[in-house]
Amino acid sequence: MTRHQFFGVTEHSKAAKHRLDDARALLKEQRWRGAMYLGGYAIECLLKAKLMKMYHCRQLSDLENVLQARGALSANATIFTHQLEILIGLTQRLGQLRQHADHWRSFTLVNRWVPAWRYSADLSNRDDADRFLCAVATVSQWIENNV
Repeated sequence: MTRHQFFGVTEHSKAAKHRLDDARALLKEQRWRGAMYLGGYAIECLLKAKLMKMYHCRQLSDLENVLQARGALSANATIFTHQLEILIGLTQRLGQLRQHADHWRSFTLVNRWVPAWRYSADLSNRDDADRFLCAVATVSQWIENNV
């Protein structure tokens, strides 16, 4: 199998759902930081899947080429980013999201996610994890309905 087989729209769509389910399972087991990490990762996967669908691409590398050709992504930038605000900006729905105060507040919290949480020894706490995953659920639903 080649590396690119894991970067397709179908895989990202499934991964978004599975990582959110995993995050909820970790939350139940009081694994706060792991739950938060996977919740943020679910949003990343969902946004990449939605972008591939929007631009009729089957692979992330194809999406990157299309976005660069259209000038939406600079030649030195990559779709393989983990920055959620960049990804949602590429959907051209960032302004729409900002118009909804509750959804924007949830996105602002989710946007604090960093992939480095997977290496963090900080266990976080129940309140932060609950708030974060609630925001993830809100943002996920907004993306599903608006992108």
